[in-house]
Amino acid sequence: MFARSAVAVSTTALALAVLTGCGSESAPAPVAAPTQDDVTQPAWRIERIKADCMKQKGFTYVPFVAPPQKQSELERKAVEGDYKAMKEFRTKYGFQIFAAHVYPDDPASGALVPEAFATNPNDRILGSLNKTQFTAYQDAENSCFDKGTQEVLHKKASSRYDLATQLSEMTDQLTSREIAGDPKLVELAAPFGDCLKAKGYPVPFLTPTALVIRGQEAFRAEEHKFGRGENGSRPDLTPDQARPYLAREIKAALDDLECGKDFYAAYTPKKRELDLQVRREFGGVF
Repeated sequence: MFARSAVAVSTTALALAVLTGCGSESAPAPVAAPTQDDVTQPAWRIERIKADCMKQKGFTYVPFVAPPQKQSELERKAVEGDYKAMKEFRTKYGFQIFAAHVYPDDPASGALVPEAFATNPNDRILGSLNKTQFTAYQDAENSCFDKGTQEVLHKKASSRYDLATQLSEMTDQLTSREIAGDPKLVELAAPFGDCLKAKGYPVPFLTPTALVIRGQEAFRAEEHKFGRGENGSRPDLTPDQARPYLAREIKAALDDLECGKDFYAAYTPKKRELDLQVRREFGGVF
């Protein structure tokens, strides 16, 4: 993926909280047994505490940590800031807006693909409960999750979603402080913005964080003109409907990358380290 904004990271964390928590739906990918190294990690420690707590409350719960989504070599290099990889990635996916409609089964396109996530074994348990039992189970699960996060991470979390929200907020705060005001990035932002303006793109703000999300937000606004899908999120577009928009998006994404070549070389490793810092703070739960 191209260097993701704080907004993108926040959205992803919240989506993962839903998809990888109890109650997530279809996800046929197999679950690999945790290794000895895995089970010593904070996320697994929380799960073991949670399972013991659920047992004490009279519920069955299987410790489960969703494995990370697989990345292609191209995605890995793009995330790390390799210019050639970023260019190749954007040549196919643009800013990952309309590409999600053209390639709906490809997680790299920006599409949220449930099948890319491992099956949570607790879904089967939840599926066997009636409404009253389901509510009681979720209340117990949230309480036990809070117990685990307090013991392992020293963080109160009323639910998995709550913890994901805290992660998103911390990501946004650190991004605002360490990236938006970074002197080198601020200096590189000026020629980046001037180049975009010369190519005819509107540049409302010249802050580093605003420049990073500028293109994505512009095409997200175009996507929103199609309304909302049945689930209230992204509109339902066929690949044929989305392709002309993706073609324009790809051109804009490549222009953005060319104008911001020096900027992204400095921004991407800094943003990657910041995201890893937040992930460590939250024990790799997401």
